[in-house]
Amino acid sequence: MPELELTPKKNTDKRRTPKKRKKMGPVETFFSGILPWKGDSTGEAVRKIILLVSIIVLFTAGFIMLNFYVLRDQKNTEESQVYVIQKQANASDDVITVLMDDEDSKSDNSAGSGEKKEVEVLAEYASFYETNSDFVGWIELYPYIQMPVVQCDDNEYYLKHTFEKGPNENGTIFADFRGKITADSMPGNLLLYGHNLITNNYFQPLSHYRKEKMEFLKSNYLIEFDTLYKRNYYFVFSVFLTNTSAQHGEVFDYWNTINFKTKSEFDNYVAECLDRSYFYTGVDLQYGDELITLSTCDFSMFNDMRLVVMGRKVRDNEALTLDTSKFIDNSGYDENNNVMRKMFDAFYKNFACEWAGRKWDKSYIKDFKDYDNY
Repeated sequence: MPELELTPKKNTDKRRTPKKRKKMGPVETFFSGILPWKGDSTGEAVRKIILLVSIIVLFTAGFIMLNFYVLRDQKNTEESQVYVIQKQANASDDVITVLMDDEDSKSDNSAGSGEKKEVEVLAEYASFYETNSDFVGWIELYPYIQMPVVQCDDNEYYLKHTFEKGPNENGTIFADFRGKITADSMPGNLLLYGHNLITNNYFQPLSHYRKEKMEFLKSNYLIEFDTLYKRNYYFVFSVFLTNTSAQHGEVFDYWNTINFKTKSEFDNYVAECLDRSYFYTGVDLQYGDELITLSTCDFSMFNDMRLVVMGRKVRDNEALTLDTSKFIDNSGYDENNNVMRKMFDAFYKNFACEWAGRKWDKSYIKDFKDYDNY
């Protein structure tokens, strides 16, 4: 009879029973859910790493957006308020004499001889010129826009620099370099550019003309633009939206007309602006009038849109008021569902419409000849 084997056999099964994890507290539980943790499988560790990278990217993008649209713009808002306080502190109709670069000593290819000459300026704005000699004026659409305006030798620098010439993506309001503003002359069409920051600085308030239409226009049809040398006021006569890319249709390059050599050139230009306008204010226009054009980006349809507000300078001895009861809303559609204001191909295609054609009173432009043949 075989002997009983009383000695226990060794366990030859190499599989081990997994150790139970030590019970974790709430803090450890939270972090172990998002951080690679001891005991995680390779796949679980990779998943957590991808999650962490995504969170970091999300927070970085959020901070960039917060900085661009809120924090930095808040700083610009504070600077704007400082400018207003500075202007109010110096409010005066007095004229003082300051030393300025002699423009006559400059040639097309030279920065000039550095000669200075005495020039009479409005005392109210002398401190702005002392801060930045590129200062040429003050734009005001009270109380929405109140800012100093600069002008240099290109249209690029102040897109990304402040009035104090500090680097800033928000830039500042500036005049087109092609229409020089001096003590003795102004361009026939003064073009001013300012960013639309979605918040409420620079030229963003111009969007109220498009969004609130007649309600806003009736209280804001007068624009003030004081140069360093003289006060000037302008009546709004056109507000329009236009494309800047040929892929969306024919481009009305309003920004390329600075001066008018002939009556025909003036008439045709302002006629195109009236064709596109959201409304008519009844302001009459004639060759020799000085215009102002405020231009900013618009994101309501395409990224390359521009919102444009145009005014005609108030003439000597002309009252600073308009009869708002005569304003005409031109923002809608006619009985055939055709848009009243001139737009562009992409708009017509998107809204399945056409332009209804020129409808404004031809008396708006003195002795306008081509109205009926358009």
